[in-house]
Amino acid sequence: MYRSSALARVLTVIVAVVLAPVGAGLLAGGGRVWMSSVFQYARELDLAELAGPTALQVLGILLLVAVVVTGIWSSAGLIAVGVLSLAPIVFAMFPAALITSQRAVRLPLEWTDGIIYGVPLVLFPALGTMGVVLALARRRPETKGASLGIVGGILAPVLLAFGAGLLAWGIGTGMLYAYQRFEMAVQPVAVASVLGGVILVVIGIAVTRWSPFALLLPALALLVVNALVLLPDVFFPALFQLPREISSTLPALLLFGTGTAAAFLYLSYTFVLQRVRSRAQQTPAAPVAASSSGQLPGQHPIYPPSPAQYFPGTGMGPAAHSPAIPTYPPAPGTGPTRS
Repeated sequence: MYRSSALARVLTVIVAVVLAPVGAGLLAGGGRVWMSSVFQYARELDLAELAGPTALQVLGILLLVAVVVTGIWSSAGLIAVGVLSLAPIVFAMFPAALITSQRAVRLPLEWTDGIIYGVPLVLFPALGTMGVVLALARRRPETKGASLGIVGGILAPVLLAFGAGLLAWGIGTGMLYAYQRFEMAVQPVAVASVLGGVILVVIGIAVTRWSPFALLLPALALLVVNALVLLPDVFFPALFQLPREISSTLPALLLFGTGTAAAFLYLSYTFVLQRVRSRAQQTPAAPVAASSSGQLPGQHPIYPPSPAQYFPGTGMGPAAHSPAIPTYPPAPGTGPTRS
């Protein structure tokens, strides 16, 4: 077990709460151009014109990966990003709150679009859960056995897939519906879907506490699905087979780079988790303080020597069987005589 220093906690919090929103904003900034290009010129994409937006998204992914890497030194930064996820969760459940916040804070348009299409809603709760798991791994790095590892490897992809589906459904029936039709009333179905999706994503990340490689398969699946965007003849027919609430949200999540970002976050987190476990196992345990009697826990009691060892004649102790040892003070009539 090892604990991060106070300086590491402060620095990682500062770095994380700055880089995570900026990274999400860069994803959204490049995603707006990607989305307009795909839906307007789906069959004639000019990848040269999309080089700039793609570079923005790559930079955003690198910033988010840097946030995950800070978990090597402290989990505080990732946990702070998890706290930041409360804002997009509230916005997704109460769309009118985003308008009020935008007027008060004057958020950039790219950030507003990213919130509407769920970029921080998908990424930030996952980052916060990663921080919690890393904090637990620092204190108890040992694994729980191969059986739990296998169960976690099966559960994580299933939970994350259902969680992403519920989040897409909640965004499509809540925030996206509200801004497309200018109806800001709270939708109970959207609220339940958003909360259920976040809970499933959190549990899906949390199983890495017992199955550290459980996110490798979801990362690979996300990269494959995101690559389908470049194949419109395959992507759009498959998209139209999904329910309308999901098909209206899923393309934006993919084009905004959310799927690719999540994949690289999962991969980097797997490396960081192994690094943290290794450090925690190599760090020697802190010395155990002795009790008031001067003995360590688990040590046999140390009894003081018997007074008979120092005062013979009592019939007890080894001195009672050693007549050559004189008595102090000498007994009357038994002391040495002068010649």
